[in-house]
Amino acid sequence: MTQLSTRPQLAHLTATLDELRAKGTYFKLRILDDQQAPVCHYDGRKVINLASNNYLGLANDPRLIEAALAATRKFGVGSGAVRTIARNHAHPHGPGGKDCPLQNVEACVVFQSGFTANAGAVSSILARRTSSSPTS
Repeated sequence: MTQLSTRPQLAHLTATLDELRAKGTYFKLRILDDQQAPVCHYDGRKVINLASNNYLGLANDPRLIEAALAATRKFGVGSGAVRTIARNHAHPHGPGGKDCPLQNVEACVVFQSGFTANAGAVSSILARRTSSSPTS
C-alpha cells in the first residue's frame, strides 16, 4: 500500500499508481548489482544480459578502466557538453589533438553524440549494403 499524498493535487496520480501496482502493470526500474557483462546480476538475480551496449566487452577491460581513471583524474568527470557546444577538449588523443589517430587521414566523420554515431553507422552500413546488392 502506497502512503497517501498529503497534497490533494497528487491524489489522482497516487490512485493511478496504486491501480497499476494492483494490476501488476506498474513498471519498476531494475537495479544492476555489478558490471555490465554477458551474465550479470539484476535485483540480486543472475541473468543473461541481452540489453547492454557493452557488446564488445570493453567496459570491463582493465586497460580501459585504468585509462578512464587516469583521464578522470586529469580532466574530471564528464565532457561538459557535446563537441558542437563545448568545442574540442585539450586531450592529445581527442579530435584535433596532436596525437589523435584521426590526424593526417584522408577523411573521417566525428559525430556529436553516441546516438548520432550509432544512427550514422547503421545508415551507412544499410546504404552500402543496398548499393552493393545485385539489381534484379
